[in-house]
Amino acid sequence: MNHRILRGAAAALCAAALCCTAPLTLTGCGDSSSHVDYAPFVPDSKIDENVPGETINAGIGDTADYQGKLTVKLDRVVELDSYASQSSRVLLAEMHITNNTDKAIDCSTLTHFTALTNGEQTDRVTENITSEVYARRYYTKIGSDLRSYNQAIEPGQTVEGYISLMAPSSWQTLTLKYIPYKYYSNDAVLFDLEESKLTHYTESLE
Repeated sequence: MNHRILRGAAAALCAAALCCTAPLTLTGCGDSSSHVDYAPFVPDSKIDENVPGETINAGIGDTADYQGKLTVKLDRVVELDSYASQSSRVLLAEMHITNNTDKAIDCSTLTHFTALTNGEQTDRVTENITSEVYARRYYTKIGSDLRSYNQAIEPGQTVEGYISLMAPSSWQTLTLKYIPYKYYSNDAVLFDLEESKLTHYTESLE
């Protein structure tokens, strides 16, 4: 039987995000969506995560097209300098995703995004509640209602959102990995987060 799941981490992340209640801005839709009750659809027969998928390589400022089904643009990556430490750095990847199909597609920070640090995949970079709390402080301070992804993207809709990352300070390469059809396909868009192209926010958020 098909079912929906809400991972414990997702619930915790949503709770942390509620420190700011401004809705996610939806471009081309005209309304807003709540994060709290959304969970991606998980089929009974999921694709084996070890099956190789197609990869599309892009970078900050690039728009990637995935098989004509969707386009995703990584607009910029903001580093919150006041939260940098000897062990970690907080980055916010701001992006637009457009659904060019006639069916809704799931999109969740906790399921559809991960990171590659020095070529090795790790969920810890993107599944971090602390970085999400710092993100909400930043967007509240600058007066933005931008939200992390946690919703379905309807046909023809463009959704603007961000992914918060708690990255190790010592990375040599850092890549944001977006898997558009998680559970159905391992195809992915890989965004190289080049150090020289980061936007730095230097003010304190404490």
